[in-house]
Amino acid sequence: MAKTVIKLTNDDDYDFIVIGIVCQHRDYRLCHELNQLLHLNLNKKEDYSVFNNKRMEDHAFSFYEYVNADGDRYNLISNRCSKGVLLPEQKVIDYVLLIRPDKTRIDESELLSNLKNAKVILGVYRLEVLKLKSKDNLLF
Repeated sequence: MAKTVIKLTNDDDYDFIVIGIVCQHRDYRLCHELNQLLHLNLNKKEDYSVFNNKRMEDHAFSFYEYVNADGDRYNLISNRCSKGVLLPEQKVIDYVLLIRPDKTRIDESELLSNLKNAKVILGVYRLEVLKLKSKDNLLF
């Protein structure tokens, strides 16, 4: 008898905007630039840990967070740490900006345009979260 495998997925879990940022500066410098440019107040939090099943070890990535009065959540996560990469299929990206809008509507094209004009940012890319193989690394 043939075995049937059913995979359950919930795409609602991935209801956020993912922007890849190429920047040669340290995380705190980029964070300061984003705070000035987007009128945010990103603050350093405890490193974001992801367990690597292949190496059987935790990877810790630099993590910043800001939640505005409307409940919109902004997270800046380093894509690299000393032990590995958060999104292995996006190795060229240095940082990941996650935006979870709650009540407000965010104009993505305007946001990308503003980010491209930043002094310290070399490149900005809108990532399709459902197409990422390692999208589960972005759930916390």
